[in-house]
Amino acid sequence: MTSSKWQVTPTTADIGFVAESSTIPELFIVSSVAIQCIRLGLEPEEDLPLATGEEITIEIDKSERIDRDLVAWLEEINWVAESKSAVIHINSVRYEENKLWSKGTVVLSVPVEPVIEIKAVTFHELELSSIPSDVGGNSGYRAKVILDV
Repeated sequence: MTSSKWQVTPTTADIGFVAESSTIPELFIVSSVAIQCIRLGLEPEEDLPLATGEEITIEIDKSERIDRDLVAWLEEINWVAESKSAVIHINSVRYEENKLWSKGTVVLSVPVEPVIEIKAVTFHELELSSIPSDVGGNSGYRAKVILDV
């Protein structure tokens, strides 16, 4: 089984990341951590600042493609984080009918200042794929996302 992780990926412009996890909902959560860590200048092994905050629900309309849903959802995460100067800790992600729902906590008092302004989550070089298992089948999922900074 693939453990949840992310890393910065080389790109000719802007900045990107590759996230991996054992499930699609977990992949969304790891991707939200990656985009926010990049914004705050934190390394993959560093944690987002912890603190208490208000609960938040982020909802988007599902499309025909889960990779496009990931981009739309990360745009919402980035918009809330930027507009509130906050960090968002996502606890759960689920699909219901034609919606993607996520619940988490918005931390407004963040001890770390952003070092990068993320203008957009792009479709450039976007990839979302399964990770084949050595014994057959699927051991997890991988997403590659490029951010416009």
